[in-house]
Amino acid sequence: MALSPPPDTRRNRRIERQRREIMDAAAQVFAQKGYAAATTRDIAEACDIGESTLYNYFDGKREIFLAIIQHQAQQLDAVFLEFSHLETRQQMADIFVKALDILLSQAHYTGALIGEAWFNDDILTRFLTRRLTQISGYLEEYIRSRIQSGQFRPMDPRLAARLVIAQFLGILLPALRGAETPPAGEDRRRLAESVISLWLDGVERRP
Repeated sequence: MALSPPPDTRRNRRIERQRREIMDAAAQVFAQKGYAAATTRDIAEACDIGESTLYNYFDGKREIFLAIIQHQAQQLDAVFLEFSHLETRQQMADIFVKALDILLSQAHYTGALIGEAWFNDDILTRFLTRRLTQISGYLEEYIRSRIQSGQFRPMDPRLAARLVIAQFLGILLPALRGAETPPAGEDRRRLAESVISLWLDGVERRP
């Protein structure tokens, strides 16, 4: 007989809230000090708890960092798994907007990871590069299936996937760095539709 999932008790909800508060505080500390310089004491102070209390929820800053990555990855994977069902431009725009919503609403998580990867080769290769490879894999499979069905012209799926990711990051990074105001609401929808039009139609005027 299959085991039932653990009950959603008040205690479990409280623990999860505290873990999220610690993760939020850690992301801010990582963004300000960098992962290497940050300490569990810094994170505990930012979260207004004792350092010993922090260790009731995480074994250390590495586990907090991994929890941040895993939390965001789970949400994004749920979106990227929808690629296999995309048929229309409207559906493509929906996916684009969903991904923007997740990454911009959790900008402190996204910024901490990207910012630290810029200076820390270990984090770049172990986490960010691996993550981008996974995302590229979802896109490659989608592009390959559309080429096989005749909907897309023949092309290199791997290169095409990387170009899509580069477009997405080019839009995202200035907002994460505070250089631009993050697009919101209908602006995100218009942005998504414009990017998809550029990608599918190109920029050359056709007869």
